[in-house]
Amino acid sequence: MKVDGSVEVAASPQKLWELLQDPEFLKEVMPGCKDMKKLSEDEFVATIGAKVGAITSQYTTKCSIHDKEPPRSYRLHLEGEGKGGFVRGDIKMALEASDGGTTMNYVGDMTIGGTIARIGQRLIDSASKMLIKQGMKSLKKKVEEAVGA
Repeated sequence: MKVDGSVEVAASPQKLWELLQDPEFLKEVMPGCKDMKKLSEDEFVATIGAKVGAITSQYTTKCSIHDKEPPRSYRLHLEGEGKGGFVRGDIKMALEASDGGTTMNYVGDMTIGGTIARIGQRLIDSASKMLIKQGMKSLKKKVEEAVGA
């Protein structure tokens, strides 16, 4: 499944970059995230609860950051597993200065398998888009709170 989009936030690329490296900030903006810990400079592990259709599951998700070009871009790789199945993703994040602060663009691929994948691709696509939309709305709000905008 392809994912892409953008969000405009009222913060500089440097400030947004710093927030995106903070596990506490990430925990607050990720829908369903119950816990997030930093394992190393570029690795995190999170516990994420998700509900798609009638299936509710908790996923242990490892996130790793690659190809860093602070404060402009990085690639986020994630692998999550739970009783509902698995999710794997590779997403390129790009931060561009704009008149209002920073535009964060993202594009990538996600693979979902296991029990959760059996409920139907259309339901998974719509649930994924809804979660991404919630996450971007939360990110925008939390960034603006952090910078006092």
